[in-house]
Amino acid sequence: MQVRVSYEELLVDSDVLTGTPTVVEVTTTDLTISSVETNAAAATILGKSTPIANAVMFLCGGGTAGTTYTIKITVSTVGSSIFEREILLSVQ
Repeated sequence: MQVRVSYEELLVDSDVLTGTPTVVEVTTTDLTISSVETNAAAATILGKSTPIANAVMFLCGGGTAGTTYTIKITVSTVGSSIFEREILLSVQ
C-alpha cells in the first residue's frame, strides 16, 4: 500500500521538504518499506490537496493482520528544519 503523510501544517512561509526522507519501522522487522520520497506533484491526503514537497510518500508491504506497527519518518526542509514523526499503521 502507498502511505502518504502531510507536513503542510508544520511548514512555515515558503519552506518545503527536501532530500530523501528516512522511513523505518520501530516495533518489528515485519514490514517492507520502499520507494520513499517527497511528493513531486500535488497529492491528495485525507481528501485534501497537499502542495508539492509538503508530504512524504512510501510503499509499505507485509505485516501480520491485526497488528499495529510504529513507523518513524525523518525529513529535512529547505529552511534547515528537521522533522521526526512517528505514525501508527494497522494491518487489517
